[in-house]
Order: sequence, then structure tokens, then C-alpha cells
Amino acid sequence: MELKHLAIRELVKESEEAPARITGRGGIIPTSEPIANQLFETLNSAFSRRSSLTHGSFNHENEEGYPFISAFEQFVASEWDEAGFAELTDKSMAQLAAAINNPSAHTAHGGYVLFALYASDRYEYLLIALVRDKASIGFDNDLHPTEVMEVNLDQLHQGARINITTFRKKQDSYLSFIGSKEKGEITHYFSTAFGCTDVTPSRKSTGELIRAARDFCNQNNMSDRKEEVVEDVVSYLEKQRSEKESANLNDVQNLFDAYIPPEQAETVAGTFGTFANQGPYNVSQEFQPHTSTINRFAKLKVKADNWGLDFNKRSLGDLNSGKDIEFDEDGGRLIIKRLPSKVLNQLREALEQQD
Repeated sequence: MELKHLAIRELVKESEEAPARITGRGGIIPTSEPIANQLFETLNSAFSRRSSLTHGSFNHENEEGYPFISAFEQFVASEWDEAGFAELTDKSMAQLAAAINNPSAHTAHGGYVLFALYASDRYEYLLIALVRDKASIGFDNDLHPTEVMEVNLDQLHQGARINITTFRKKQDSYLSFIGSKEKGEITHYFSTAFGCTDVTPSRKSTGELIRAARDFCNQNNMSDRKEEVVEDVVSYLEKQRSEKESANLNDVQNLFDAYIPPEQAETVAGTFGTFANQGPYNVSQEFQPHTSTINRFAKLKVKADNWGLDFNKRSLGDLNSGKDIEFDEDGGRLIIKRLPSKVLNQLREALEQQD
């Protein structure tokens, strides 16, 4: 990744009744400083670990009510120099202060607002995050324990990331927000400040993508390969989640195109992305795969009175299906095949202990 610009500002809100104010502290941080890149990498890693991201796009129908939108568009169209970046942070802070002063966000707090403009692979991003400090223990010159304050970068209270590359291509869902475990209005003020609309939870996008995959197969004479396709979609989501990367409809569309029969290629190839992005599914063009939703489709847990099994669904099949785990419904049996040596040894040891 290449860090192009970094800035740190401060937004103070001392109580629920007090108005938020922007202090004069902070500003542009030179990216040539090693600590700047270390700070950014920690911040970006913390954002990428979150599985509760919601996605959306700018409210272009009411740009007058959201000055950040025009400020961002002007910056993107400019040379991306330091002065332009500083101006963008000024306007962003003004919008955040206005949003947090709204009565619906009276319980929200201020903190340090970090702005990072960076490139990763083939995409360029603007990341904005709100962090706070926390009390810790340190030593003074005489090694006496003393309280020190440190910035808690691992715990992001709010965060927004704009995929500038996707925005330029006029694709949907180029905005990503961190969902908050606090009251809903707190999350709302952050997305409102940046003029976000049509926010879709990552949980919904993950589940709807899998539903769209099944329906697409049913509607395009691919029913015989439906489970195989869905299995590949789930595997893709698992991979993206484990690598802390977003899922992209274009990637899934390419996966689908490999399954389309040659006689349908001319009419069906390249259509899944539009199919899933529109109603009734409304899957975001880009979203963070939701872990528990993936597991619901990918894993199966069964439990009886004195035993239990936990395995990937792709390992399960009917009798004589050739899968590692076969279900014999008529015989009321579950057959587990191709046991690893480690499992075989554990089973032998267990039986020997019973003798």
C-alpha cells in the first residue's frame, strides 16, 4: 500500500449538553516519517478487521444538504496536493461537528479524527476514522509508575472508507462504514456527516448474494450445478474474509461465467452482477463478507445426546455421492470416510482405553 496523505484533527465534545468544537491542534502529517506509515497500517488493519461494515453511496439528490459531497468531488478532480487535502479535512471536520451537534446524536462523543489517502492494489481510497485515547501505565525517569494517555488505534469508534476508484466509475456502494455497538443514532451521525444514503448492512449483502446465486442458477438452466456454484461463492466469501478483503460483484460474476454452458454464453455471461445488484437482492457492488452469515451457509453443526459433529457443508452428500461424509437416510446412518491418520490414532487410543 502507498500512503499519499495523512492528517490528524481533534473534535471535542465535553458533555452531552456541550456543543462539539474543532480545536486548532493537529494537521497534515508528513508521510515520509516512519511513524506515519506505522500509524496508518495499524489504523487500516483495525478497519479491515471489522465485519459489521455497512455500505452505500452519496445522497446526490440532496447535495446541498451535505457539503462534504461537493468538497470530495472537487478534491478528486484536483491534483490531490497537500493544500487540497488540508482543505478537504477542514470541510470534513465542519460536517462532523454539525452532525454531532444534531439533537439525535446528543450522546455521541468527540475524539481524534484521522484522514488517510492511500492506494492499494488497483484501488485508491480515502479512510476517515474517529479514535480516542485511553489511560495506561508508564514509568517516569525514576521508574515510578505513572498514568499516561495513549491513542487506542485498535478500537475504532467510527470509520468511513471511500473507494475513489469505484466512485469514479459510477458504481454503487463505494462508501463503507463501521457499524457501532452503541446506540443507533451514534452510527447515524457519522454516515450522515458524509452524505451517505442507501446504507446496506454487510450481513444482508452476504446472505442476499448467496440467495441471488441460487435463483440465478434456477432461472438460467443451471439447476444441476447450483450447489456447486453456491459452494464456490461461499468459498470465495470465506477467502475474502480470511484475507480481510472486500467481496466484489465483478469477482463473483467471473466465477459464474465459468459455469455458464457455451450455448448460453452470449445471452447470460456477464449478467450476474446486474442480477444481484438490483431488486429484490440489492447486493452492494462491494461489501465486507459477514462471518456468521458465511458460517451459516458453509458449516453444519449437529448434536445428539452423547455426540456432536461440526463440519463444512461441502463435505456432505447423499449415499454413494463420493463425498467425505455421506448421509444414508433410509438406513439412518452417517458415513464418514477418508479419515486422516491423526483421527484414526485418536479413535484407536479411545477404544484401547475402554478395554
